[in-house]
Amino acid sequence: MICNSENLRRIQVLIGAMIILLVVSVLFGGCINKILPHDSTTETSGKIPSSGNQESESLQQQSSANTITPRQVPAMGITPQKSEIVTEVLPILTPDPYPILHGTRINETHQYRFIDRVPEFEKTYTFRGNATGLLVNVAEGPLYVVYTVKPQNDCLLDPDACRGDMLKPVQRPYLTITVMDNQTQQIVAEDGYGREYSSDTGNYEFIISSENTLDGLTSSSGSIGTNTVYPGPRRIVVYKEGVFHVTIEGNYLDVDLSIITGSSPDPLEVSSEKQSGQSASPTVVPDDEEGW
Repeated sequence: MICNSENLRRIQVLIGAMIILLVVSVLFGGCINKILPHDSTTETSGKIPSSGNQESESLQQQSSANTITPRQVPAMGITPQKSEIVTEVLPILTPDPYPILHGTRINETHQYRFIDRVPEFEKTYTFRGNATGLLVNVAEGPLYVVYTVKPQNDCLLDPDACRGDMLKPVQRPYLTITVMDNQTQQIVAEDGYGREYSSDTGNYEFIISSENTLDGLTSSSGSIGTNTVYPGPRRIVVYKEGVFHVTIEGNYLDVDLSIITGSSPDPLEVSSEKQSGQSASPTVVPDDEEGW
């Protein structure tokens, strides 16, 4: 009985050991198959059979898809690439809002000068130490502030008239015209008469005489030629649009002031409109007295 029980114990131990060995062999066999997916035929012969070619390609694709590749980070450039230091490119030019026409058509109608346009505002001011202001809306530039000065004492023609004495003070005429941007209050242009400005009144007549035959001033008889020059009125020009505040101040003078802008009509346009208006106006027929 003792022998039988010992034999049974040995058999049970052997069976348990075999079961443990089988379990261990199955576990390690699965891990080995996962690590090495290729079959034994490829290991022995080194050749893939033709029948399993598609299966091997699919296995290779699966293994490549399952493998995790490290993320490739682009290398940061420490210094920029070398290139030419100076390269010729197209210039960036500011467009000219008032282009100059360098060509004239043969059949083009003659146009007057811009300063000869019909003013949109005209008035004569008398200054005796006072000042006045104008608000000018320039929808189309440029802006011309045209003025002619009539001083009480012309210091250019008669310097003694501007000097004072024991009976009267110094009476030197002066005029200041300041054009400011009404929005920014910045001075756009400034001019005047007397003091730090020119003594030109704008209505002088200069007579030029010469004996030179090349300047075109000599007469046909060969005597001294003369030519009268009229410089014309003084003007302040602002080459842009906007709303401007014009301040005028002075003393001992009168000023004929006019405002001209880009929308001021041309004299030819005004004359053509007058002619068309006269032609289009109906003629008045007198009523017949017998019809009443």
